[in-house]
Amino acid sequence: MDSSSDPICSSAGCFQYNQPKSNKTEIPRNYFVPNFGVDKDVLGTANSISIAEAMLEHKLIMGTPESKAKYHNKAKDTLYNYNPSLDDDVKTTNKNLVNAE
Repeated sequence: MDSSSDPICSSAGCFQYNQPKSNKTEIPRNYFVPNFGVDKDVLGTANSISIAEAMLEHKLIMGTPESKAKYHNKAKDTLYNYNPSLDDDVKTTNKNLVNAE
């Protein structure tokens, strides 16, 4: 089998493309961040919600204790057994499989 080294790098590896080591050990902080205002999608969604509330004459109330109680998923209150014991028929089948093998 023919093998050859990479024509770009020596057999020791590629070191000429490594990132230069920085003398800075501190991360820059408190730099200026521009404020472009509220995103257009957020404004459009808020507008759509206000139009729907006006059409249906109903105010959406989300995140309050009353709304959380009203729309609570009762299935999440149930403690499920995620590791039930096997049925007797399954245990017998597994035993018979081991005996047959």
